[in-house]
Amino acid sequence: MWTVLGPAGMARLGAMAAYVLAVAGFLWVQEVGLRLLREERQAWWAGSGRDLLNLAGLVAIAGALRLLGFSGPAALLVGGTLTLLLFGASVFLATQTDTAHPLAWAVLAGAALALPVLLFPAQVAGAFGAAADALFALPPGPGR
Repeated sequence: MWTVLGPAGMARLGAMAAYVLAVAGFLWVQEVGLRLLREERQAWWAGSGRDLLNLAGLVAIAGALRLLGFSGPAALLVGGTLTLLLFGASVFLATQTDTAHPLAWAVLAGAALALPVLLFPAQVAGAFGAAADALFALPPGPGR
């Protein structure tokens, strides 16, 4: 369940491109989310709009991980964790620092967070699988 059976050749390059675009797109869309955060006190729908942006980012990142060969549970767990980390880094850099270019710093932080998944997919899936097994004490079963 925690294995990666990635595509080969051009399909792998396409999957890698989809992953990079999903991560970069999610970071870019966080600018819209920050604008909604500022409007949240004025518009009742702004909080839900941010949630929808984050959900779309999760779907895009997890979908790209599936294209890279991650199993469904692994793509969801790794993608969800990465989405939360990217969101947190983006919001932290934009709201808690006074850097001149928070989006550029968020992209740099996002690359540092997302690159290990791209370079070492089997090891990342294995580490998340071991963590899930330890946290939830799943009984041994077929395919495990």
